[in-house]
Amino acid sequence: MLVYALQVNLELGNIENNLKKIFDYIDTVEKGSLVLLPEMFSCGFDNENLEKHVKETPSIYKQLKKISHEKHLVISGTLPEKSRKGIYNKAFIIDNGELVYKQAKVKLFRPTGEHKYYKAGKTFDVTESSNGNLGIMICFELRFPNISYTLRKKGVEIILVPAQWGRPRKEHLEVLSQARAIEDQCFVVVSNTTGKIGDIEYAGSSGIYDPWGNIIDFIDDEEGIIKADISLNDVYRTRRKLKMEI
Repeated sequence: MLVYALQVNLELGNIENNLKKIFDYIDTVEKGSLVLLPEMFSCGFDNENLEKHVKETPSIYKQLKKISHEKHLVISGTLPEKSRKGIYNKAFIIDNGELVYKQAKVKLFRPTGEHKYYKAGKTFDVTESSNGNLGIMICFELRFPNISYTLRKKGVEIILVPAQWGRPRKEHLEVLSQARAIEDQCFVVVSNTTGKIGDIEYAGSSGIYDPWGNIIDFIDDEEGIIKADISLNDVYRTRRKLKMEI
């Protein structure tokens, strides 16, 4: 099974240009694959204009569902989404054209003021997909091992990490990505942004890690797409070899 992660530099608030870049990359992936997109890939953290950006989210879902259906893809990432209670940074999973799962970011990153613009989610879960049992940790949530272990207990096989992780904490992203794979004995796929977006410099360091913590593919600070041909059987081989159930 092929797994892809995108690493891009986004234009703050420029949905049209950002989507063109994203869709151009998705066009290159093979049918039947899993594709992870970065956090807030449509507009970046253009927080002052969220009311405008959330109006575009339904159309973006529609476009992603069409691509997913045509290429039999599982696609994940996050988008801004509005409900009666406010605006959320919401992860999604689209599987063969169907929107099968959503999860709002629970751990908002206060140093950049996310809590001022977004409502926090409350729950984490694992969803069955055509490409395995998927769990999602959005960016800052990667720092919380209790979250990943909750996903482990729910049967996760692949942890997806859509992110906009800052460059000053670049080494943390790399270490934590590997640590989550090792301690939960599952695949970890990270899709981060890179370069300067607005006033913030991002880390890059997107990667795909196996259940033993080995780096299968990695991209430093350039734009691009990474991929790995994985077998979910490796999850269970690793868990049988080194039993870590509590």
